[in-house]
Amino acid sequence: MAGDERLRLFFALPLDDALRDAVCELQEELDRACDRRTRVKWVERPNLHLTLKFLGDTPSSALDEIARVAEGVATGARPMTLELAGAGCFPPRGAPRTIWLGLARECPELAELAQSLDAALADAGLAEPERRPFTAHFTLGRVKDGGGRGLREAIEELAEAPVGEMSADHFVLLSSDLTPRGPVYTEQDRFRLGG
Repeated sequence: MAGDERLRLFFALPLDDALRDAVCELQEELDRACDRRTRVKWVERPNLHLTLKFLGDTPSSALDEIARVAEGVATGARPMTLELAGAGCFPPRGAPRTIWLGLARECPELAELAQSLDAALADAGLAEPERRPFTAHFTLGRVKDGGGRGLREAIEELAEAPVGEMSADHFVLLSSDLTPRGPVYTEQDRFRLGG
């Protein structure tokens, strides 16, 4: 890889394979609630993830240093269990723009992992620190047109719906290539929690 090549990078917690079917069923249920004017770009099954830290446009020459910092953070973190439940959307009022899946209850280990990663990358001069607090969510889809009452009502009905539980013992560094058909993610590195 050329040292001056630029990659659109982010750290993510991939969705457990066992839960992908349940999440895809949730997407289908929400899609059925859309009226004819509503167009949603649903996140494809292999791309379902929780973003821990978005780095953005980054020189490939920084990959080794980014991996070194992430390895240090991963070693100090612990595996965790996440209980997924509840659809939601941004913004919380008006026409939905982003549809997401949340957690049934807070996971302090997950928030700590995201905050540690953010601080370590900022301290190393590899990324800007986040201005907003970390909010754990799996993006399900982005509303391109419409977003009428039926979709909003379906999201509200599923606000507490349990989806399943997953164990997280690693996170990944992904690059994202934006294409007309949607993003294509490539795993650049993987970091095991607790070393």
